[in-house]
Amino acid sequence: MEDVNGRPVPDATVYFIAGPGPYPDIAALSAADGSFTLSVRDEGVYTLQCTTPDSRVAETPVTARSDRPTRVRLRI
Repeated sequence: MEDVNGRPVPDATVYFIAGPGPYPDIAALSAADGSFTLSVRDEGVYTLQCTTPDSRVAETPVTARSDRPTRVRLRI
């Protein structure tokens, strides 16, 4: 995750707000470099939302596949 100037956004909370069928009720905090990891059981389109420590919010759809990790670039 990065801000509009390309700087990493640490300590943002990232979580699912929608998905195909049940999705995990979990969240992750972004690391110092803005990276985060979340896992899902089923392939499909999920909606991720993130909230920064200063209360900015962003969301994006993500297509998860079982054969490889999915990379997401969130800008907030």
